[in-house]
Amino acid sequence: MSQSVDLARAQQRFARRQRLVRWRSWLPWAVGGGLVVLAGLVVWLFYFSTAFAVSGVRISGADTVPVATIEQVAAAPIGTPLAKVDLRSIAERVRTVPAVADAQVTRAWPRKIVIVVTERVPVVVVTDGSQYELVDATGTSYRTVPDRPAGLPEAKVTGARRDVTIHSVVTVSAALPDTLRAQVGSISAASPDSITLNLSSGVKVVWGSSDDSERKAGVLSVLMKREAKVYDVSAPDLPVTKGEKR
Repeated sequence: MSQSVDLARAQQRFARRQRLVRWRSWLPWAVGGGLVVLAGLVVWLFYFSTAFAVSGVRISGADTVPVATIEQVAAAPIGTPLAKVDLRSIAERVRTVPAVADAQVTRAWPRKIVIVVTERVPVVVVTDGSQYELVDATGTSYRTVPDRPAGLPEAKVTGARRDVTIHSVVTVSAALPDTLRAQVGSISAASPDSITLNLSSGVKVVWGSSDDSERKAGVLSVLMKREAKVYDVSAPDLPVTKGEKR
């Protein structure tokens, strides 16, 4: 009797071990299948469902450019799953706005696109006598205004190589110390190599080209310790003054 009981128990233990072996062999497949189903659900949720579709745009950094203009140019695909939106294309479109220097576009989960705009900052105003163009530090003319803005050097640019000349004028203006820049009433430039600063006091500074502008600014600051009507730093190694007061 005892032997038959032991045999039954042994058979039960063997059966349990067999079930455990089968369960362990199927476990990786079950886990793998579950992960595949979960991954498919996540892909569907983020890329194909409307649960995380774009519902709007949030814009920051726009002070002079109308937000409505940026929204229109950005053309954010409202209703498209946020994960599928081409952020680079949106940024490139926003950068085509003349007054925008740069634009960064990111996702704001669950349903927003964020556009951070960096606007151009004028450093010189270029005029032909009838209108005024705002020019930033890169030499880019990006906006025309009817009246001269206060606090910016006015550049009267003539000649054929206008874009190059404007860029040279910006380089010169950037090299001037703040105290000297504040004295500049206007800048005359018929070419990139013939730039002249007209100070509000009536004094003229013959600058020449934009080459060695920082060095020329240093020479000029020393030269202006002498009172004169004209300071010529076009050749900084041989600066010249004219109309000196003795």
